[in-house]
Amino acid sequence: MTERYQGAQDDRTGPRLLLRLCLMAGLASAAAGTAARAQPAEAPVLPTAEQTLALLPDPERYRLVILDEGLSPDAVQIIGTRIIDTLGEDHFFGAVAAHLPKDSRQLAIRLRAKLHSIEAAERAALDDCEAERTEGASACRLIGQIVPEEWTDDTPDLSHDVMYALSQSAGRLDGPIVVARSRDTANWAIWGGEDTRQSALDECNAAVRAAGAVPDCDIVVEDAP
Repeated sequence: MTERYQGAQDDRTGPRLLLRLCLMAGLASAAAGTAARAQPAEAPVLPTAEQTLALLPDPERYRLVILDEGLSPDAVQIIGTRIIDTLGEDHFFGAVAAHLPKDSRQLAIRLRAKLHSIEAAERAALDDCEAERTEGASACRLIGQIVPEEWTDDTPDLSHDVMYALSQSAGRLDGPIVVARSRDTANWAIWGGEDTRQSALDECNAAVRAAGAVPDCDIVVEDAP
């Protein structure tokens, strides 16, 4: 039996608030002057669903970090409140970018949330900021991050949506579990059953394509068949 969970939501939040290709090659020579020979690449070992679940923070609890260099205490308070009010249930991973429009004293803020890594969220927020910035405006810079409340180097690069879905569905899915997620969008897919790897990838990439982006999904969790 094959089961699946899929997410294809927009990661843009609010109307205005608003990571291994490792090529392993070896050079071998039997004697001086012999030709160099490249060794085949080794596929990365992916974590299982059980290993991933053991590393998940609480998917419903997040932390807003304001990068307040150059911001007054009042501005930090106001920006923090606006971001929290806008986030609602859509949070990590997220980032906030801002610029100062020409002849304005108020920052224009762009927020992206529920991406699968802080790097993806920061790229997205900066891209949105640059798209909005006009001539004469200040440069865009990052002023905030939305991360899990308990965030360590071992925390999987998965959005809170995927973490929650995996924690809720792992015990109910039959057979090996496969998780696919987009590198640069909020899309993802979870499948359970035999021979579902390609199905998870296809579904995730189809959702990315439907959102108008270039398919970029990877398998990031995979149980042994």
